[in-house]
Amino acid sequence: MKQAILAGCLLILALTGISTNMNAQTKKYPSLNHMALYVVDLDKSTAFYRDIIGLEPMEEPFKDGRHSWFKVGPHSQVHIISGAASATSHDKNTHLCFSVPSMKEFLTVLQAHHVAWEDWPGKAGAVNKRVDGVQQIYLRDPDGYWLEINDDKY
Repeated sequence: MKQAILAGCLLILALTGISTNMNAQTKKYPSLNHMALYVVDLDKSTAFYRDIIGLEPMEEPFKDGRHSWFKVGPHSQVHIISGAASATSHDKNTHLCFSVPSMKEFLTVLQAHHVAWEDWPGKAGAVNKRVDGVQQIYLRDPDGYWLEINDDKY
């Protein structure tokens, strides 16, 4: 009788998707805390990430005039740090990606600020549509770092 009840409980757990593997329920994976970008002009980069990309500024603890911090999720941040001697070239494959609620509204902001963008192959002013329907564009920040902007809703 106890075995039948146990088997029934395990069947209910399996059907509801609840794991019986205790390790799967307790394992913690690393999470993204922050990314730091080393920039030439802090004011220009701060304005770009705040006014063009639309990131949420947050208080930074150093208060030394060399840092700007932005909140990009519940527990993730982008740190902008001044002091780079010059902007450097970066491959598009190395990029940060931000999802926006509306690609149309984001493109309006880019146009208003005269910021150029392209699709993945490099066609100026074009928007890609991935096989899953997500739209995406690529642009560079003032220091040449590549950014992908998409409308993924995940």
